[in-house]
Amino acid sequence: MLLEGKVALVTGAAQGIGKGIATTLAGEGAVVVLTDLQEQKVADTAASIHEKTGGTTKSCRLDVSDAKAIRDVVAAIEAEYGRIDILVNNAGVQEWVPFLETSEELWDRHQTVNVKGTFLLSQAVARIMVRQGGGKIINIASDSGVAPTPEGAAAYCASKSAIIGLTRVIAKELGRHRVFCNAICPGAINTPMMERFLNTTRQKESSLAAWAEMAALKRVGEPEDVGRVALFLACHLSDFITGEHLLVTGGDIMSQ
Repeated sequence: MLLEGKVALVTGAAQGIGKGIATTLAGEGAVVVLTDLQEQKVADTAASIHEKTGGTTKSCRLDVSDAKAIRDVVAAIEAEYGRIDILVNNAGVQEWVPFLETSEELWDRHQTVNVKGTFLLSQAVARIMVRQGGGKIINIASDSGVAPTPEGAAAYCASKSAIIGLTRVIAKELGRHRVFCNAICPGAINTPMMERFLNTTRQKESSLAAWAEMAALKRVGEPEDVGRVALFLACHLSDFITGEHLLVTGGDIMSQ
């Protein structure tokens, strides 16, 4: 068990990548607190992960754009478990609108949820990690943060680039306290968000098969593929890696 005795907080964990990460961490012995806006769905997910892995799971509703809610949830976790060793900032939004049609409201929504949410949670949890002598922060960015893909996602791409920049700052400032911070940049992953993209995009690439063909491995990813990378960054095996962003794309972006 790579994470025995560790306490992890995973946001946006009701489904998709967040669920895959939470499942992997719980399977390696971590106590995992799952949060999401969908209170009942994340509770059901936590219960199913416990049944599957035998790990200790807990869930609660959390709006990552609400600073007070974040403070309350983080304080409750520390009060119950005495520590937070791993934070996975996965909660996010993605909408596809061409640049010239992007509204200020849509732009602000991406910055508020994706960037501000990552900032607020990282700051709240990092204060605990500094007090306890260290911890691992893992930010879920995107290949969209390093390349302009998909088309028609200016607000999303900009927000994910910002997360990569924030990751570097956290790593640089808090490394002396043994607080590690890295980002994962998934490509095409078989999730409800990907399904929604395929159903709404104006692009030619309108099937999982088309996206698989663009990857060197000729397949799209599964949430568990991202989960295993998160496990590596969460455990001692990555103890000389910080401030990095790791592309998990099956080889669909080779130039970054």
